[in-house]
Amino acid sequence: MIGARLKTHLTALLVGGLAALFAAPVLAFDYARYKTADLDELLAQPRPKTGVDLNGAKPYRLEVTLVSYEETCAVQSVATTMRMLGFTPDQIDGVQASRCIKVRSAKGAEALVFIQDVVRAFLPREVPLGSGLTLFVIHLYTGQQGPGLLVNEFQTPKAAPATAAKEPPCGCGTTDFHPGVDMTSDNEGAPVTAMDDGVVIRVEQDDQASVDALNIGHCGRYVVVKHIYPNGHVVFSRYAQLGRIVGANGQPVAVGAKIRKQDKIGEIGPRKLLHFEIRPAVIGALKTDAAWQARYGSDPSMDWSRYDPVNPQTFDTDLFAGRSRKP
Repeated sequence: MIGARLKTHLTALLVGGLAALFAAPVLAFDYARYKTADLDELLAQPRPKTGVDLNGAKPYRLEVTLVSYEETCAVQSVATTMRMLGFTPDQIDGVQASRCIKVRSAKGAEALVFIQDVVRAFLPREVPLGSGLTLFVIHLYTGQQGPGLLVNEFQTPKAAPATAAKEPPCGCGTTDFHPGVDMTSDNEGAPVTAMDDGVVIRVEQDDQASVDALNIGHCGRYVVVKHIYPNGHVVFSRYAQLGRIVGANGQPVAVGAKIRKQDKIGEIGPRKLLHFEIRPAVIGALKTDAAWQARYGSDPSMDWSRYDPVNPQTFDTDLFAGRSRKP
């Protein structure tokens, strides 16, 4: 389906005095399901004389050279063909693609490809023009002008997914997958605050709690906050390995509580660390497998676990929320 690259700096509002990020997070974008393909072969496919031929949103991995960062193109065809392919209105609205980029194939053919805005925003920072890169695209359709490809993610030659060298210190993850960042504190009981306005949807008081939907492991006491922005986008934030789960007034934080940005939602526990993760509710990251459905399908407080985590250190909250950054 459709994923998105979501980046910015994580502001220092989570825990007073926390520092020393020591477990490099691994993004959970599903690279493996994108099958290697050749752009020249896609360009050579037969084209209809009228209309478009739908291609079922097949996922492909393409090796290309970047020619331009921004091109005007017929982006309205993305929503049109997604509708024809059976995507829901919410899924279609969740895809914001206002421009194309131009790329060059191995044989020198140039092509325009659609790209999600949140992905395109980071190309100039990471990929010089004329450089090679890997695109992760879905093939929506083939029209008279060629294949309609939508870019969901990219990699530079140096950006291959990393593998953690050891089990995360928080115990929340595996040697191959750590869904967030761990931050340490000198003081047990230091306040943990919310990253943004939202509503508490889950409170786990069992310090031996195991969240195994995504093979996460033991994450101890945790709180999940759901953030809904005016542009309709939704993101879940999770704060794990907590000590007491209390607000600034010392009272327990409960499901349904409305939280303001930087409100206290808990305290650092005896391990003196916080496991923090962010999970945007974006298309392509949704878990719909039978195992998840059987275990958590009737528990709305576990909806957050259906979505892949992103790197909290580079997630762009303002961009995702559609709000302007303060100077």
